[in-house]
Formats: sequence, structure tokens, C-alpha cells
Amino acid sequence: MLLRSVLITDPASPHHGNTRDLRITGGVIRAIAEALEPEGDEEVVAYPDARVSPGFVDIGAYLGDPGHEEREDIASLTASARAGGYVAVAVLPNTEPVRQTVADMTYLRSHNRDGAVDLLPLAALSRDTAGRDLTEMMELDAAGALAFTDGPGRNTSGSLLKRALEYTRTFGGVILESAYDPELAEEGQMHEGAVSVQLGLRGIPTMCETIPLRRNLSILEYTGGRMITHLLSSADGLELLREFGIGTNGLAGCTVGAHHLTFTDADLAAFDPNFKVLPPLRSEEDREALRQGVADGSIAAIVSHHRARHREEKDLEFSYATFGALGLETAFRQQLRWADDEAKLSAVIAALTAGPRRLLGLEPLHIDTGAPARLTLYTISGESTFTAADLPGKTTNHPLLGQSLPGRILGTVNHDRLWTSA
Repeated sequence: MLLRSVLITDPASPHHGNTRDLRITGGVIRAIAEALEPEGDEEVVAYPDARVSPGFVDIGAYLGDPGHEEREDIASLTASARAGGYVAVAVLPNTEPVRQTVADMTYLRSHNRDGAVDLLPLAALSRDTAGRDLTEMMELDAAGALAFTDGPGRNTSGSLLKRALEYTRTFGGVILESAYDPELAEEGQMHEGAVSVQLGLRGIPTMCETIPLRRNLSILEYTGGRMITHLLSSADGLELLREFGIGTNGLAGCTVGAHHLTFTDADLAAFDPNFKVLPPLRSEEDREALRQGVADGSIAAIVSHHRARHREEKDLEFSYATFGALGLETAFRQQLRWADDEAKLSAVIAALTAGPRRLLGLEPLHIDTGAPARLTLYTISGESTFTAADLPGKTTNHPLLGQSLPGRILGTVNHDRLWTSA
């Protein structure tokens, strides 16, 4: 396969910022040059204004299989990820039954081998995600679990977190923890602030994040171990992480949801339940701080926070609608509105590629001769309206429906094959 005239966007590559031809054979980048001639019947791939980066990786998407295949199954999640330019997605364990056994790890990996998207298992932190007894973490780690979590929207007890961090030190495991205390936001529907008062909705204050986050960091400092702070939503939370030392003291880093970089609580003014996510969309000041965190590298990964919900869960009065929104299909494109120069774009690409790989302990991937060819092809030029026809999954709970988005995902290269976005 010969990729013709692609602009390489990979800050860690010696070819970053250059337009080159790439020859791929046997799943490996064999040559990179300004001009390469096709060899024999080699497939030539050329798109106008095409760019190439290491393949996008997501952390923490929801997969309904097993138990809720009516929301999302392996095929529909793979299709959504492929549409968004992803080559790998680490999926949450919040299924029925919970993904918490060696057989569960094997099942997931065996059902997506050599496809467009590698589905990577995150295992439950506690049995049945009930928050009491730890799972067989060492066995799960050996079976391929990349991290341990009971999922977002829960308040892991200090006792459980302490035991988990101490135990994972023995084999180098990592805890994925979302800082959220639901007791501080009884029946909360959105970010607590001026907008929630105007709309008459119960608020979810920032302290729902900062109080448990400070506790989590204190426990991490005491026990050692490794922890990822998942789905950061506030400027105050980011400042806490910076004070603790992101990337040091066992804090592997943090993630932010794509929608939290795009929208604010003001976008809930029309009571559209597709904007109802947890943690909630916060203020303009929070969004700007999070964007700056991506730009300066404080935030390691942008994640889709993809959570499929069917109509019966969303087509309700706002207060009764379930939290959750789709995001895999647009997580990259929606960042192009604010990543409007090459420096910001490079930071976004790093947060979709190198950052999530580092957090999950995956081997780094860079565009260079001899490197594995796991790539995302895209353009940042042009615009198109995002519609329900662009959603290949089973649900339509996406907040960007009807909006114009810049750029386009052209396809991915994975397992020695070009997978077009169509």
C-alpha cells in the first residue's frame, strides 16, 4: 500500500510537519520519502489535503455487550469508532454481567481480532462493581486487562481505593478513577451555576469533583501505585492535579471528555437531553482551562466519553432523561473549532494518540520507517453538516446532530489494511 502525499502530524516523529509518501507492507511502514514510485500492483491511496497521524486510541467507551446489546454491541461500537478514526478503544466493564473474569477478557479480544478497531478490555475494580471486594486483579492483568475501574459516576470508597492501589503495586497495574461524589449533588441535573438557576434545574457543584479528587490524590500519595484521573471537568480539578504533580507521585495522568472541550452549561438552555452528561458540562471558564490543559500537555488524553442510550432513555423530560451521549464519531472533528493553529492541532493529536497509549501502558507508536502501520487519515479542510445518517450505531443520542463540523475522517490503516470511513 502506498499512501501518496500525506501531511504527517506526529509531534514525536522526525517527519512531523512534512508531506511525504508512505509505503506500507506487512503492516509495517517500510519507506517514507518525498516521492515513492508504486511497485508492481501496489495499491495507491491518495486524497486531497490528506493528513496522517498515529491511530487514534480511546479510553472508557461504553459497550453494551453483554446485557444491553440493544444500545451498543461489538459491531455497532466498532462502526462508530471507525467513523471517528479510531484504531483501538478501551471499553468499560459496566456490562451485565460485569466484565470481571479472565473469560471476559478472552471473549472481548476474540471477537474483534484483525478488524478495523481493536477493542481493549478494562476490568472491574470491585466484584460486580459493588464497591466492596476487589476482583482477581493480578489474573485479569495477565489476561490483558489494561486498567481497573468501576466506571464513571460512582464514588469509590477510600478503603477500596487504598487496597486497590496497594495491591496493584505488586504487578504494576493501574487504577482508572473518576472523581465524583453523588451525595453532594442529590438529584443534580447539570453544572451548578447561574445557568442552572435560570433553568430551574438542580445543580451538580464543582466540589462533587474536587473533594473526592483531593481525597484520591492523598490516598495515592500515601499508598503509591498508579492512577489515572478520568473525565476531568473543572478548572479547579485541573489545578489540584497540577499541584500534586501530573505524571509524578504515581499519578499517570488525566483524561478529559471531548464534549467538555466543546460545550458549556449554556448549551443546555434548550433542555436537549443529548447534552446531559456526567460529569456535567461546566462553565466557559472551565472549558477554557481544560483546553489550555490539552494545549500545554497537562491533560494527557481526550476521550470520547461515548455512551449509547436508546430513545426510551433520552426522549423524556430533561430531569428524567438518562445521562450519556455518543462521541466516538466526532471526538476529533469537534476539536478543530478551537484547535485553529498547528500547535494546538498537534496537542490535540498527541492527546488522541500518544497520550492514551501512555496512560494504558501500550507501546508508543510513531510515524517512522520500521514502525507498525496503525494510522488515522483525515483532512481538516472543508465542512459538512453532521446528521443521523453519520451515526452507524444503534442510537442517535449525539449533541452535535444538525451542526456543521470541519474536516473529515478519511479512513484508518490497521492490521495491514485500509479501512475507509464510509
